Amino acid sequence: MNPFHKLSIFALLALTLSAGSACTSAPPPADDDDSVDDDDSATDDDDSADDDDDDSTGDDDDSAVSNVQAPPAPEDFEALALYARQDLLQSYTVDVNALGYINGEQGTVLSFLGPDSLSHQDGSPVTGNVTVELLEVFDKGTMLVANMPSMGQMPDGGIAQLVSGGEHFVNATQGDEQLVLNTGFILTAPVDEEVGEIERMTMFRAVTEDGLDADFDDEAVWVEEEVGGDEFMINQTDDDPTGNGGLQYWSLSSQFGWSNIDRWYSDPRPKTTIHVDVPEGFDDTNCAVYLSYDNEPTALANFDTYDASTELFSEHYGLIPIGLEVHVILVTEFEGQWSYAIQAETIVDGQLTTFPSAAALIETDMEGLSAVINGLP
Repeated sequence: MNPFHKLSIFALLALTLSAGSACTSAPPPADDDDSVDDDDSATDDDDSADDDDDDSTGDDDDSAVSNVQAPPAPEDFEALALYARQDLLQSYTVDVNALGYINGEQGTVLSFLGPDSLSHQDGSPVTGNVTVELLEVFDKGTMLVANMPSMGQMPDGGIAQLVSGGEHFVNATQGDEQLVLNTGFILTAPVDEEVGEIERMTMFRAVTEDGLDADFDDEAVWVEEEVGGDEFMINQTDDDPTGNGGLQYWSLSSQFGWSNIDRWYSDPRPKTTIHVDVPEGFDDTNCAVYLSYDNEPTALANFDTYDASTELFSEHYGLIPIGLEVHVILVTEFEGQWSYAIQAETIVDGQLTTFPSAAALIETDMEGLSAVINGLP
């Protein structure tokens, strides 16, 4: 309570008692005693309210402070994407002699050429059951939680935006042994024509910062492959034996791992570099920042540089169109789950987006975050 407010209550009480004394010299009636007790009770209530409002250690204030999320440990944040990939991974156990079609949950089909498709590390043929793994990514929400945004490395080493027709991870093992792919496999995936300009789509592979093929749990960037017409095409297949007819991407793959069907994003408007300021205590070890392009269902970038001296995230390559409508997404970890904040922006020259406080972060799980991202324009 405001101390001046408290003083005025006691002054009013004193004035009331003084006025009562002036009117009669008799002892105050019982009702007045009750009134004084009520006032005492009110005073106690005021004291209690004073504890809540003025005392920084009061229960109400402590609760408010505890609701402001503290930065997580880096390892806790880093684990989120790996947990998401493991959760999204589909696993199929089949006898190698019956290895043929593997139908993914979202329309992807893997076609192997029988038992000769696989061998052991020493070159000997595989017998018995094998495990085929498949991960499908067809939307921005899944890209974000799996930390596989659609960003490509250009021949000059620069990074530019891609629009994805579908990301995939494919692998085969027997027990703990990584199997060798001998004859390749065919991957077909459904075409979403809302993505647009599908005739410009081609194949990309995921590589690490060192240029090596990315493993399942690696951070990666996409690099365009040189593919011919017999390795990648778009087919109209009304009589597909898997039952997945229609317009499809078709690719012949000679290796396991990550692949992505993409086209380069194109916008003729002038470009700028944008920066993002995150709450105090957060940096590139315990949070990440992404950029969702409005009206592009599979264009998601991440801010891949952080300047410790300015405490700003940036996409550093300066290729964001001025006038572009986007949503800037901050994600971090809280008690083993995701936490996020989103700001809508129309890009201006020298764009700076600020997330001023961790109090704005919203807690959710992987499915909840993915749904929120997919619900953006």
